[in-house]
Amino acid sequence: MQWMTILGILLLIWVIYDLMTGKVWLHRAFRRTEEPKGYWVVMTLWFVVAVSCFYWDGF
Repeated sequence: MQWMTILGILLLIWVIYDLMTGKVWLHRAFRRTEEPKGYWVVMTLWFVVAVSCFYWDGF
């Protein structure tokens, strides 16, 4: 298994963990209850990064 695939799996696990806790990190913590738009933007960003690891694996 390529290292990018492993990184993608770990990032997806991290995204799932952040969904359960309601807090996500970028340069600071975003909480779902306090800043819902910022939370979902950062969650989407991390999800896209995680999924892109599977596409970069082929190069």
